[in-house]
Amino acid sequence: MKKNRPIRIIGCIVLLTLFITSTALGNNGIFDISRETETLQPLETQWEFYWKELLEPKDFAAGVPELSGYVQVPGAWNGYQINEENLPGSGYGTYRLTVLMDPDRITAFKIPRILTAYRMWVNGEEVATAGTVGTSLKESTPQYLRQEAFIIPEQEQVEIVIQVSNFQHRSGGILENILTGTEEQVMAVTKRQLAYELLLFGSLLVMGVYHLVLYRYRKKELSLLYYALFCLLISIRTLLVGSGFLIQIFPFFNWELAHKIQTLSYYTGVLLLLLFFQELYTQYVSKAVVKASTLFVGVIGAVVLLTPARIFTLINPLFQVFTLLLSLYILMILFKIYRKKEAGAKFIVFGYVFLIITVFHDLIFHSILMSDFHFLNRFILTGNLSSFGLLMFTLTHSFVLAFKYAKTFNQNEEMTVELRNLNENLEALVENRTEDLQESYQKIEEQKWVLEKTNRKLQMMSQRDGLTNVWNRRYFDEALLLEWRRASRYQESISLLFLDIDNFKIYNDNYGHQEGDRCLQQVATILQEHVQRSADVVARYGGEEFVILLPGTDQKGAISVAETIRKSVESFGVTVSIGIASMVPSSQVSPDDFIHMADQAMYKAKEKGKNRCVI
Repeated sequence: MKKNRPIRIIGCIVLLTLFITSTALGNNGIFDISRETETLQPLETQWEFYWKELLEPKDFAAGVPELSGYVQVPGAWNGYQINEENLPGSGYGTYRLTVLMDPDRITAFKIPRILTAYRMWVNGEEVATAGTVGTSLKESTPQYLRQEAFIIPEQEQVEIVIQVSNFQHRSGGILENILTGTEEQVMAVTKRQLAYELLLFGSLLVMGVYHLVLYRYRKKELSLLYYALFCLLISIRTLLVGSGFLIQIFPFFNWELAHKIQTLSYYTGVLLLLLFFQELYTQYVSKAVVKASTLFVGVIGAVVLLTPARIFTLINPLFQVFTLLLSLYILMILFKIYRKKEAGAKFIVFGYVFLIITVFHDLIFHSILMSDFHFLNRFILTGNLSSFGLLMFTLTHSFVLAFKYAKTFNQNEEMTVELRNLNENLEALVENRTEDLQESYQKIEEQKWVLEKTNRKLQMMSQRDGLTNVWNRRYFDEALLLEWRRASRYQESISLLFLDIDNFKIYNDNYGHQEGDRCLQQVATILQEHVQRSADVVARYGGEEFVILLPGTDQKGAISVAETIRKSVESFGVTVSIGIASMVPSSQVSPDDFIHMADQAMYKAKEKGKNRCVI
């Protein structure tokens, strides 16, 4: 039983496939569209397919040509096997389907874009064409042109023949459903699609111009610029996708140029959206991610600009994966913002989730998945939902912007009321206070002078060591942090000397604390005499330890200063051990690490016999 289970499963799949195929085709392989339905019927079934043949109805009337096989419509011919070989995206062929029609009424066809050029006959009459069908790249001219055709059949059984050629795109064939119905149904659907797309175009265009005007008066807010450009790009793209309104107006518009505009608007739009969120939530978006994304989009965009569609469309799946990863990254950031209850986060998250759902829908529609997994055609019927998703995102962002400005206006109104009240009472207050102010003005000036003098003295005292009159540790820490950042920014050397008086405890015990204090004062005086630059800092670090900060000084210079100080102190009658640290700051080392390096060098000087400098 277990051994036969795979065979039985395969048998069930084969029977189910045959049942679905027979149900779709009807009797004798004829597709029935004679019955009027409430909605348009798709010609979704297996069509006869003649590979490397451009056949017309007269060729079938003269005799049935050799059939290459059956292909599923909608779906690309990529991957179908003929003579045990998988078909490539480039090539040409003929589709044929026999249908049953009602001869007593007009039957209308709504023809989608067919990749990338086609001619269509119904009952021997040519009803639609787009581009130039050819057997090579030079002979063919691509064009996306969605059309409607209206037929009064002379008999019930009608033959549909479609020639298709593709040498410009990675996928070839009929990738979308051909719909049939009454004249009224087809025209109603066409009008609805046109109205919908023009509404999207107009709305996005207005929002783009609106945010551009806001940026004109708020140039510090780059998020307004990025968002305006994003809306304008997608509004232009809306004219090229869906029913292709721009192509309907200009049917001879260059296909390559249209495809480049459509692709670049998508690529650039993804980057602009990331830049928008970076400006809006700077603390949450990684600069490294933005730089890497900008570089990636720049490289991919250059490929689109410099290569034809048959080449740059091959990288679309790669950019779709990039879009998926970047969308998930932004989504995680937005959820962080939502958890921290940032202003307007609920609207932004809702609008963005709605947007990425529609974007993923369009990515699947335009990807090769529609060719490899034909069941997706039952659920994904259009490739222009992302424009609607953007419109929803734009509306939610506009809500946030409106709330922000409304809050600002309310605050301005409150401040205006307060100012009005103050102005009303100002004259009375001035009259009552003028005499008092005049009397106290002189006292205030005197107190101000005393306070300033006291503050300067206090500030100096708070930064100076009381015993040695050199800078204290607090001032040194502030100066080190400031000079460290400056050296890091300009990639300059910075050096630090860490000094400790040798055997100072013994000196203190032998001569007393007063002599010990005089010793510290004399050492501090020697240090100040040998450190003359305004940027250099001499500070008492603690006890008998001193530090000398030397900005803009390399290792050689630091050693020279340290040796000069050591010899001068030695001539006084005591010795010092000096640890030297010198480097160009980097992100891997902190100021505390820098101090530790000099401190450790000082201890090594002690271990080697004292009265020496160690780098």
